[in-house]
Amino acid sequence: MNTAARPQALASGGAEIVDLRFTDMLGRWLHVAHWAVGRDAVSVEGVAVAAGNLAGWGRMEDSELRLLPDPASAFVDPFAARPTAAIVCEAVDPLRLTPSPRDSRATLRRALDALVRAGIADALDVGPELEFHLLDDARFLVSPTESFVRLAESDGLHNSSAAMEGGNPGHRVAYPAWHLALPPADGASDMRADLLAWAAASGLEPLHHVHEAGPSQHEIGMRHRPALAAADAVQRLKWLIHVAARRWGKTATFMPKPMPWQPGSGLHLNLSLRREQRNLFAGDAPGALSPLAQRFLGGLVAHARALNAVLNPSTNSYKRLATLYPGAAAPSWGVANRSAPFRVPRTSAAESRIELRFADAAANPYLAVAAVLCAGLDGVERGLDPGPPATDNLRRAGEGGVRARRPESLARDLGEAVLALDADRAFLERDGVFAPELIDALLAELERQLHVNRGLPHPNEFYMYFSV
Repeated sequence: MNTAARPQALASGGAEIVDLRFTDMLGRWLHVAHWAVGRDAVSVEGVAVAAGNLAGWGRMEDSELRLLPDPASAFVDPFAARPTAAIVCEAVDPLRLTPSPRDSRATLRRALDALVRAGIADALDVGPELEFHLLDDARFLVSPTESFVRLAESDGLHNSSAAMEGGNPGHRVAYPAWHLALPPADGASDMRADLLAWAAASGLEPLHHVHEAGPSQHEIGMRHRPALAAADAVQRLKWLIHVAARRWGKTATFMPKPMPWQPGSGLHLNLSLRREQRNLFAGDAPGALSPLAQRFLGGLVAHARALNAVLNPSTNSYKRLATLYPGAAAPSWGVANRSAPFRVPRTSAAESRIELRFADAAANPYLAVAAVLCAGLDGVERGLDPGPPATDNLRRAGEGGVRARRPESLARDLGEAVLALDADRAFLERDGVFAPELIDALLAELERQLHVNRGLPHPNEFYMYFSV
């Protein structure tokens, strides 16, 4: 690997650039940079940006927003050529400086305020785990006469006979033996260690790195932290991974299902409620959930299909879910059962948590965590029962196909998720957490994606139907 790409300390002294970063409705991290030398780069009232082309705000006739920086979110950009301080911002009304109802970070703040007002807990803690692929080359095209995807991954078993510059190392294993693989078969271990170092250099608290089940698939885990900081961490870590991959001569993708017959990538969320540093999810026995946690889980199960639209907001998301959770499997939970959408690890009381496993990194992390919290709060307040834990392998529960599918199952595609969210949106609108116009804008954007992708022929359709 390129040793010059290892983390380097920035030059001493103040920042030359102040980089203001914010998130649009689709979860994309955007920025505007200001020169900071010799003057105040950013006033306390933030800076104005044009919003006419931004997802969720795209109205040319009313296209001004103001970015209000959160000083607590500031960090040093470990990659910048010039000393740069990056600050996470929220979008506010340019005159009144009130939070925009369509700003996703402000939406999560409102959800956390609702948690405190309900008297249930002081905070929601979240430990994110991001899965991704590191590829050597990614080419794709859609035109009226040609469509293709061509990906290159040097770690794939299909490269065992390939001639490579410097020689073919030959150390490869077949799926699923990649999971937890050690060097030399795991050729990216040093890269992932650098990612932890870069994350730490930017002020995050990384937890672990590991090779995942796909040949070019990896995972970075973050320590539990308050929900808003956790969502910030997801945005920062995705950006770090994308930039680092380019420096290594590779490209990273968080696409939920980039390759057929290979594992997809998820965004696992480890959840627990806290009051005065006490974990409220801890039960009396190791791995057991408290009654509060059971009701919180009941809300997640009850609203799982609506959550799909927020946590799995791409048509590609359901390529991954089709493999993980076959059509007949209802949203369920299990103790130490990684085939369940919700897993309760066997662990100490201090680490008791619910791991939500079906989300993916196409989601806006602020909206995702806010929606999960709203669902859990609804379960607590209504006393919802999650049902008995699943003890079998739910990935084998789909035999019988569509006809055996249960009505309470996870959404089968983005269209079903959109319908579920539209019909079950009241739990999100509680206490004004999700503004109705934000939900309407999200539904409109998801329907636009559906319209575009439904009209495109799939290459596999030519194998199946070209000779009809």
